[in-house]
Amino acid sequence: MKKLTYLRSARLGGPMPMAATTLVAMVMAAMMLSGAAAAQEQISQKGASPETPGGEERHITLDEAVQLALKHNHLVRISRYQVEEKEHARQLTRSGYFPLLRNDSSVAEVTDTQFIGIPAGSLGEVGGAPLPSRTDILNQGGKTLVVSGTQLTQPLSDLFKVKSANDVAAADLSASRDKAQQTENTVALKVHQIYYRILIAQAHREADKARIQATDDLNNERVQQVKYGSSLEEEAIETRAQFLEAKQDLLTTELQLTDLSMQLNDAIGLPLTTPLALDANVRKVEAGCEREECLRVAMASHPEIAEAQSEIAEADAAVRLAKRQYIPDVEAFARYSYQDNVPFLARNFGTFGVHFGYDLFDGGRRNAAIGEHQAQLAQAKENFSRVKEEVELRVQTAWNKLERTRQMVAVSEELLSLRSEAQRVTTQQLEKGAALRSQADAATVHEMEAKTLLLQSHTEGGGSALVVAHQELAMARDTRRLELTA
Repeated sequence: MKKLTYLRSARLGGPMPMAATTLVAMVMAAMMLSGAAAAQEQISQKGASPETPGGEERHITLDEAVQLALKHNHLVRISRYQVEEKEHARQLTRSGYFPLLRNDSSVAEVTDTQFIGIPAGSLGEVGGAPLPSRTDILNQGGKTLVVSGTQLTQPLSDLFKVKSANDVAAADLSASRDKAQQTENTVALKVHQIYYRILIAQAHREADKARIQATDDLNNERVQQVKYGSSLEEEAIETRAQFLEAKQDLLTTELQLTDLSMQLNDAIGLPLTTPLALDANVRKVEAGCEREECLRVAMASHPEIAEAQSEIAEADAAVRLAKRQYIPDVEAFARYSYQDNVPFLARNFGTFGVHFGYDLFDGGRRNAAIGEHQAQLAQAKENFSRVKEEVELRVQTAWNKLERTRQMVAVSEELLSLRSEAQRVTTQQLEKGAALRSQADAATVHEMEAKTLLLQSHTEGGGSALVVAHQELAMARDTRRLELTA
């Protein structure tokens, strides 16, 4: 009432007491300080805003992350360059089917030439006079010889060897393609795993923040209870410890998020410090195949099995090529030549014929090559059996994991439904004064933990187990690029 009187007297223009003057000054100072603090906070928020250059967040979906990885990942690009290398190697081998057109030219300087002497009268007499009338010395050619020839050579027996070499190159190219496909699948699966681990870590972070709020409210309540003697001091200490543990969990989750973000940036080819905003709306997992169908498809078209089959074909072609080294070298050729200053040859002339060559003794080189490639063929067959067993085991494991995880997801969904209902009831009780703020916060924490558990779905090593298991099964049974289903 006294304060109201002071204010009324001030509005009426009357004298203001000292106490009122002090009160007004304190109010004005508080307003100025609060305004300065708000301005400072706005400036700091503006400086840390993600819209500023250098700190802009990049919004990205799961499909975009996989596409970026397949475009920029170093392992994927290396595998594609290897395929390109094998393609050029096959083209090099196939060129052996075609004839070779080659020009050989040379210029030589000789120290001396051949002379021919024709004695006088050696050609007879003409009208009683000897022919030639005196001995003549004829110089054959010149000291500078010029020879140029263009030859077309077509291998004949070597065509069998070229066929085997081309089979080796084709099998090597097929193996490199299967390996590149497997690399793309592995990188896509890794992106899926990291992406879901980030989403789960973000959910954990929100749950940690809610738990910090809940323990803080509980700590305030315990302090009041200790103050009024309705609670022991040890309980307040325990609540404070829970609050610190929640903060420690939040810091750990923040550090994990930073590491996962750098891993995702590295996997998709972005700068490591690029801030990412992941889209949590991902497509649901489609229905998978039955166990026997998955095994059948995997045995018929898995990239690793196809690669092992290509290695067998390559080794078998290498054995055939080694055996065909015993075939003699037969080739047909035709040559057109030009010469200058070469004695007894026309200036322009042609040559054609067949060339035959055979190694009579090579020190056992060909036999050793055959034995080497036969051993490689045996290794390739054994490796094929190993890969088939590993793929079968992988498909069985992925299929079991997928089925088990689906059951876990059903349980998590039921748990989330119960936690959401409990949080709703507690909120209503808080509004009616029948529950404490700490109890409502605890219910909110339980609900967020249930959401995190549903997203995580009892993962093994991080990532959404349902999605990752589905992708592992797809990668284990399909030769095509890993589908971007989530």
